Amino acid sequence: MRAQPRERELLIWLLVIAAAVRMAYALGAWLVTRDPSVFIEQDSESYLAPARELLARGTFAVRGIPELERTPGYPLLLVVGLWSGHVVPVTIVIQVALSVLTTLGVFVVARRVTGDARAGLIAAALYAFEPISVRATSALGTETLFTLLVVWAVALLVAYVRAPKRSALLAGTALLSVAAYVRPAGYYLSFGLLAFLAAAAIAARDWRRLSHFVLATVVALSIVAPWHIRNRALDFGGFSAISAVNMYFYNAAAVEARREGRSYADVQTAWGYHDGRVYLRRHPEQAMWSRGRRFAYMGAEGGRIVKANLPLYARIHVAGMTRVMLDPGALSLLQSYGLYEGNSGVLSVVVTDGLAAGIRRILHTNLLAFVLLGVFGMFLVLMYALAVRGWLAEHRTLDPAVLLSVLSIAYFITIAGGPVGVGRFRHPAMPFVCVLAAMGLVTWWRGRHRDEQPSHGA
Repeated sequence: MRAQPRERELLIWLLVIAAAVRMAYALGAWLVTRDPSVFIEQDSESYLAPARELLARGTFAVRGIPELERTPGYPLLLVVGLWSGHVVPVTIVIQVALSVLTTLGVFVVARRVTGDARAGLIAAALYAFEPISVRATSALGTETLFTLLVVWAVALLVAYVRAPKRSALLAGTALLSVAAYVRPAGYYLSFGLLAFLAAAAIAARDWRRLSHFVLATVVALSIVAPWHIRNRALDFGGFSAISAVNMYFYNAAAVEARREGRSYADVQTAWGYHDGRVYLRRHPEQAMWSRGRRFAYMGAEGGRIVKANLPLYARIHVAGMTRVMLDPGALSLLQSYGLYEGNSGVLSVVVTDGLAAGIRRILHTNLLAFVLLGVFGMFLVLMYALAVRGWLAEHRTLDPAVLLSVLSIAYFITIAGGPVGVGRFRHPAMPFVCVLAAMGLVTWWRGRHRDEQPSHGA
């Protein structure tokens, strides 16, 4: 499917605009604040530390201790900036370039799904200005690299659906598995999408494709298996210990806070989330345990608490999914300009007392943030409305190529739920929201055009 000259020209302009918007945002934050810390996320140091060891010693460790919480994908990108001596600006420039490639991927996905260049161009235009994407490129975090890999993986899977070339399926599966090394949250996506495509093939009685999915599953397992083996040698059987930390210090702590009527942040502090010495005072028997064994305990104990209080946790998780879906990203945009305190305690208020309480706190402490939340929120709701129309219109509801985008959105929204759920975790879902919204706009335009056609009746 070759791009026409006019289409190529418009696409190039959109990519230039996407780059310009992201660079302008980053430069504006620097000029306003003159503070490089505005580009540092709360967990940036947890990626920078192993990146320094990778550069200095070629080992994935922190202070000589093998790293278990983080995976090596994003630290490898940070090594480039560390080597240059200017990690923040170099990393941001790289991430702007990666985000532009993601914008191109959004165009490719939409065009392959619909066969319509207009849908591709509209989807790319929507993503070029998507607030969470713009913010993510100016922060030292995994979102931009991870989303690039996911979008191009889905582009390959869509290509396989439209023309069943095994190479496209294997390459898409491999990219999704590699993406798990950047953000472990994507670990199960490759297996889920393969299961869906296999089910679609069975429903269509296309038995010859089943061997393709078996081979793709082997590819996915072969890519993630080495990290499992490495971690198992360190007494931790999972892919990343961050899942165990989240289960204990976030999910289980949120349950405990609700049960005891305490602040979520207070429970985390009392359990030793911010101070390992506090944790060991609560669990003195673990003083001689390896870090891997401690993480395994956190995952098991946190899971036990959650399972014992499953109805309560289900409400907490759904509330987190709601925040992920509806947080328009305005607060993080202001944060880069020093106009909103990132660690303001709003999340703890939301988890403890609900979303309405968090919004009231923002209203009373930062009127600009409250206004932008409203403006960006209306834009986000419009995007969702168009996306639903794009999915349901013109007999696309059960089209496997369309459902790849729908399922990817559902996966990221679902897995990001819980007490830690905030808008930035929606980042990898937004390219697919843009694809579906573009389809909705094209559908609306076609319907309007048909309505305006003169009737040729009696």
